[in-house]
Amino acid sequence: RHPLYQKLIAAAPTAVAPEESGFYARMVSKGRAPLYPDDILWNFEKFLVGRDGKVIQRFSPDMTPEDPIVMESIKLALAK
Repeated sequence: RHPLYQKLIAAAPTAVAPEESGFYARMVSKGRAPLYPDDILWNFEKFLVGRDGKVIQRFSPDMTPEDPIVMESIKLALAK
């Protein structure tokens, strides 16, 4: 694992995903199953990092930046 990924994964071992996502199942069906449960699934997995440089939240690749959960997490982070 890349050193940056190791730090991100350690700080946020699971990603928040939309309800009824199915993204993980699609990845597995394409032969792209992660080696470890906490692996980053795909290029567009997102990490919200606070002003202090610490990871606040991790979002799955199919969670859009405009999703209300992401927006609320950003608002809360900016309020700190």
